[in-house]
Amino acid sequence: MHDLDSALEVIRARDDTAAKHAHALWQVMRATAAHPTKVTKYEVQQMVWGTLPLAARRPDGAEAFDDLHDTCEAFAELLDLLGHHDYACLCRDTTTHDILDAARHDDRYRGLVERAWRSSGVYPPDPPTLTWSDHAGDVEQALRAAAGRMLEEAIDAGTLSADATDESERVELVLRLLMSPDTSGEDTWFGKLLDERLDSWILGRGSQTRREVMVRLRPDIRRPPEAAGYDLPALETLLDACRGKGARLTERGYLPTALVAELAAVMPTCREAPTSGRGESAWPPIRLLRELATDFGLVERAGPRLVLTERGETVVDDPDALLMAVGETIVATDRPAMAVIQEVVLGALLLEDRMSPDRIVAKITHVLTEDTWTDPAGVPLGEPHAREAASRFLKILRTLDALDADWNARRVGLTDAGTSIARWALRTQVLFPPPTLP
Repeated sequence: MHDLDSALEVIRARDDTAAKHAHALWQVMRATAAHPTKVTKYEVQQMVWGTLPLAARRPDGAEAFDDLHDTCEAFAELLDLLGHHDYACLCRDTTTHDILDAARHDDRYRGLVERAWRSSGVYPPDPPTLTWSDHAGDVEQALRAAAGRMLEEAIDAGTLSADATDESERVELVLRLLMSPDTSGEDTWFGKLLDERLDSWILGRGSQTRREVMVRLRPDIRRPPEAAGYDLPALETLLDACRGKGARLTERGYLPTALVAELAAVMPTCREAPTSGRGESAWPPIRLLRELATDFGLVERAGPRLVLTERGETVVDDPDALLMAVGETIVATDRPAMAVIQEVVLGALLLEDRMSPDRIVAKITHVLTEDTWTDPAGVPLGEPHAREAASRFLKILRTLDALDADWNARRVGLTDAGTSIARWALRTQVLFPPPTLP
């Protein structure tokens, strides 16, 4: 077995470029290694399934790596010479070559990589406290690598299965790692990762207005929000009516009139705008409440009935869990510009007891301008878009009983439940980022 220098000399005698590529891949892999001396399956897979193909996608990548397969083979040869024969075989495996072939084709590449990782046995699962980010910082990369090493060691020891079927045990292992003390002993690794995520999230966009809001809220976002004792009466009433066989809808698909009356009695927005109608169609706030419950994944239509989803069943008897569920889904993560607007609305309302909707619109307008958001036609998003989006989101919060409105003074503020939802929503943006294309 060779040491690194002699192994590189063997490769260099055959092909100087191959030796340079193999050495470069080795150095990058060891720079983020989870163990000072041991090479792990996770790190090798990360290199040949992630780092190498993604490097080839950069503007200068095609020139730097003329043939990804040749580069991967040089790396495999180095691993072989260093005695890591199983990992060398991984580099030469059909799965790896298929991934390299798909490196410049987004959808195919992502699908192949996801399947390969899931079947590898050393893919750290998402714990309940966060989802692993596609754009991890140094702390997160090190923690994922450490989790991968722990999974590999557990598989080798026979305490975990190689086919990754024991999900709960794997999640427990990751949680133990995250909740263990960091090197200073003053915080957990989860706390270190959260700080890294907060830095990236707060500073990740160009808007100075948004940054000023979020910097001031950082201590609140870092601390888990309190939810005990805060209710969402209207949403709870709707979910309660959808238990068991669910709420039987009218022939035209509307909520039953008895339930409409019950909801109208507990919703401030209905009391402020009474109507003579008895059906759902006559009460826009109730119609919006039903839409929100559906969007949050809490209810769904099943034939002539509105029933609880599996998620709805888990929160129907737990007001605290319901607040968390709403906070986790209220921001439109699939629409980046809208997500930013909603973050700014929630952040502004958390910083002041009450403020005028016009001031909220002004903040949003500044953010849209500073971040240079445009519509699909390339037209900059300005004050009209900000006003429309803010009005819609404030209406959502009001419908949920998360916003208290003093309409005479034209000022709004979060209720206790709304404060909890807002903090959960912003914390979710940090800990549960949506996946992005590589």
